[in-house]
Amino acid sequence: KSAVPGDLSFVLPHRHLTSIVESLKAFDRLAPGLYSKNTLLYGVEVKFYSSKVAVSSNFETAVKNMYAIGDGAGITRGLMQASVTGVAVARNIAGKT
Repeated sequence: KSAVPGDLSFVLPHRHLTSIVESLKAFDRLAPGLYSKNTLLYGVEVKFYSSKVAVSSNFETAVKNMYAIGDGAGITRGLMQASVTGVAVARNIAGKT
């Protein structure tokens, strides 16, 4: 419900920022004024901790062959944990459990 001004270079990799700037410059040719010193970019962080999907021990939902993993499923709270759930599901699907 609030916004905090900040520098996106602290939270995004250089290549991503470079791509954003390149895109804005290209869009400026279509919509002049889009790329200017007054252009604001909003970096949004979304957290889904409150809603949790019911899953089995191998992260499968009630829908057969549909898996819920990572932060979006409300199972983890961080990149490393989310990555590990992805690897676990991939191994399960590949039959390497």
